[in-house]
Amino acid sequence: MVHISKTQLGKEELQRINYLFKQFECSESETKIYIQLLKLGPVSVQELAKSLKRNRVTVHSSVERLVDKGFLYETRAGKKRLIGAENPSSLHHLLQKKENDLTLMKANMDFVTQALSSLVEQSRSVPTVKLYEGVDGFKRMLEDSLNNKKGRVYVFTYVDLFSSLIDPDYLENYFVRRAKKNITTRLIFPPCPFAERVNAKAKQYKIQVRLLPPDLIWKSGIFSWDNTIAIMSYTEGKLTCTFIDNEDIAHFYQDVVFELCWQQAKPMGNLNT
Repeated sequence: MVHISKTQLGKEELQRINYLFKQFECSESETKIYIQLLKLGPVSVQELAKSLKRNRVTVHSSVERLVDKGFLYETRAGKKRLIGAENPSSLHHLLQKKENDLTLMKANMDFVTQALSSLVEQSRSVPTVKLYEGVDGFKRMLEDSLNNKKGRVYVFTYVDLFSSLIDPDYLENYFVRRAKKNITTRLIFPPCPFAERVNAKAKQYKIQVRLLPPDLIWKSGIFSWDNTIAIMSYTEGKLTCTFIDNEDIAHFYQDVVFELCWQQAKPMGNLNT
């Protein structure tokens, strides 16, 4: 393979480079510094700042962070301190280190969360309420539902709306991961293509789907598991997710409200019976 050197990167190349460096917690300005040093070779911070037309103090701070992260190295020319960029092949080593750290983190996660949870004192009579906004809040709710002690999730939502706000492929990936944890789910949906899509894999996803009449339209939804109810709302184009942690409220929703709605809803294919 012939490698051709060039002085400029294309827009798509820069986007992919910035995305990768972002995963290493590098800002776009720090990424630019790394790229500039690849072009220049080892130079002083002052020379680097001048080439970038940026403040020396700001560049110096970014350089120190990049040295700590392993992207840059220090060398000397006499008494002069020079900064250089590590060879791009070193990114593989940085990725391996990140993977090793993540493996260690996963190995300790259950122990740490249990140890910290033992410090939390919660009154069962006083509900804990938390509010999250946007798609990230929605995803947080989904991910939290995977930490499920009872192995059951109850879903009552206008899925066509919420599946349009979040990538349907992400939702299906969530269903796969949930099923691998042996969590069973009952879902009440309005008739829609997404309901048919997931119902086709009901056995694989460990789900049961029932439908409400098509003339019912709403802009909210409820996920519930263990002692948690997560209420989603899409009012005036703003997505919010409200968590309520309380044993009595969760019991009332799961065993009374949801059960009554489940009995009234129809299995897929039997909506008109």
